[in-house]
Amino acid sequence: MGLPARLSRSAIQGLLIAAGLGAATIAAWWALYRQQSVMDALPMDRMWMPPTGTWRWSLTDFALTASMWWIMMLAMMLPVVTPMALLIARTDRGRSSEARIRLPAFLLGYLVLWLGFGLVATLLQWQFHRFEWLTPMMNSRVSAVSAAILIAAGCYQFTPWKIACLNHCRAPLGFLLAHGRPGWVGGLHLGLHHGFYCIGCCWAEMLVMFAVGVMNVLWMALITLAILSERYLPGAHAKIRKAIGVGLIAWGGTIALI
Repeated sequence: MGLPARLSRSAIQGLLIAAGLGAATIAAWWALYRQQSVMDALPMDRMWMPPTGTWRWSLTDFALTASMWWIMMLAMMLPVVTPMALLIARTDRGRSSEARIRLPAFLLGYLVLWLGFGLVATLLQWQFHRFEWLTPMMNSRVSAVSAAILIAAGCYQFTPWKIACLNHCRAPLGFLLAHGRPGWVGGLHLGLHHGFYCIGCCWAEMLVMFAVGVMNVLWMALITLAILSERYLPGAHAKIRKAIGVGLIAWGGTIALI
């Protein structure tokens, strides 16, 4: 009776982790949807919009923009990290408490890096508004800038850095065996290490949001699906990576020629 009971507890633990991350993902996407719905429904004079000139940005403007990017990072990257989180929980089964990798510490390290990326994106958006490359609704208003972003993101898909980071992210078990360390410090280090490669893999695709509209929830979902597909579809990652690259370059080239 002991073994089935242990297996049952392990299965319940995995379900609880998946449910918790799934609930957080749904909440983040719902918050983004509500933000976009409010922006679409309110009249322009009652809507908060990022100021155009950099000197006009207040701490409130920075905070609101950063919080928007943070919610975007949670919505888009929680589904990406969930398989890794479940793998850590599965490999910890049967280990003593001292030998386990602390999953909360791993998630903290991973998300801290992505929240840092959200701050960098906030500063980029600040400069985009300074040069009036974005409308008050946070859509691109300069086709040349949009084309440059799309072409650069497409070219990055073919670089050695992209390939190395993607290969790292596609081999979570090997990464876990090579870099996993027990305890809270080990979990935090693992999360930071994994987050570093994840950002290296996905940062260019994230910046596509500046070309398609920072608050475009549909494009957020499509970019998330692209990231998940190139990372987790078995046997097709190279084709998907190249297809995304070619598609972005062709799209950017078309915009540049129009």
